Amino acid sequence: MYIFRLNLRKVSIGILLFGQLFLLFLYFYSQQSPIFQTTDSRISFLKSEDYENELQTTYHSLNSNIILKSIKTRQSYIDFNSSLCFTNGSDLNSMRLSTGGKWKCECLPGWHGTDCGQPEVLWRAILSSRKPVKIRGPRTFERRLIYVFKVDRFSEYVADIRINELGPIIDLFILYEDDNADFLLHKLGNKFCKEYQHKILYMQGDGTNLWKKVKPFLKNLRNDDIILSSGLNEIPNKDALIFLKFYDHWPQPIKFRYRWSVFGFFWVHPSKTITGGGACTISFLKESFNNKLSLLTDNKTLSSPLYRGLILGDLNHYGGWYCEFCNDPLRIVDFLSTKSKNVINWDRVNHQKIDSSFVEDLIENGVYMDGKSELWKAHKYHDNYFAPKFVLEHDWKYDFLLVNFYSKLDYYEG
Repeated sequence: MYIFRLNLRKVSIGILLFGQLFLLFLYFYSQQSPIFQTTDSRISFLKSEDYENELQTTYHSLNSNIILKSIKTRQSYIDFNSSLCFTNGSDLNSMRLSTGGKWKCECLPGWHGTDCGQPEVLWRAILSSRKPVKIRGPRTFERRLIYVFKVDRFSEYVADIRINELGPIIDLFILYEDDNADFLLHKLGNKFCKEYQHKILYMQGDGTNLWKKVKPFLKNLRNDDIILSSGLNEIPNKDALIFLKFYDHWPQPIKFRYRWSVFGFFWVHPSKTITGGGACTISFLKESFNNKLSLLTDNKTLSSPLYRGLILGDLNHYGGWYCEFCNDPLRIVDFLSTKSKNVINWDRVNHQKIDSSFVEDLIENGVYMDGKSELWKAHKYHDNYFAPKFVLEHDWKYDFLLVNFYSKLDYYEG
């Protein structure tokens, strides 16, 4: 009996050890087989690193069809008694507290119209144009807004600003760089503006016939959608673009009078403004410009008697920002070395060596690149158009464009 109990105990221990070894075998087998596919359901389980690689590439290229969303304008307005008021332009607090049976929208400073949907820059442009304009709206659906511009290694900061500033209202960014260039492609692969990469279409080329190449891939494009294009240093006014999306019967084409900032938003060129960019509907681009974006952005366009366009912006209310040489000194020197010598008047700099020290001195003292023209100082806390809103809200990221670090006075004030 004793021997039987002893053998039974050994058998039990052996079974327990065998079970543990079997469980360990199953565990290690499962760890060595991370990709498993069932023959019936055809569901694949991918390695985590493969899944992350799939998520990284979210921007579009010309091998994919793009569907633009249709968004109702109603979500941007509120009902106030019998009035429909634009939310961003209405003084909601005052309206809620109002008594005495007021039935009209009350506009915030800088907004106009019966529904408070006209930004100051647009309202002033219509008044100054002295043209019979009968704006209608809001529309039932927003116009889709497509923004085309070039990006290179010298315009990285401005490109980053305008994508983040305008990202919430732009439906598609078409970004392109020169043939054989890969700066932008590399940046996109490293999560450049990752929040809006799903709205970016990447291309290479010189911009010639660009729109004709892209248009077939936009499957639900409407004739009244908007095409916008501008140069390397230009940041259009966000509020003005929202208006174009929501309303009808505005004059075409639209041009922008930008505030001319230099080295950063703390210096303004003595000419104050510069005109550039262009916007119009898809049908207008086809019928008037034969789908050539170069004609839309040509400043001679509005001077032609054929067009009854509109310039957004004046000396006090700008249609956006033109930020020239908004870069660090080393990149500015590098930029100048790639351009022909007629970029600036080299005779005026007395044949000085154009290096980072020379550029730093210009930034510190507020002198334009010609070494002579005196720049105007801008005041961050007293100027409504000092810089785009996104830049001001992210001053830790763009501090070198908001504060003149080469000036001791500005450095300590900033």
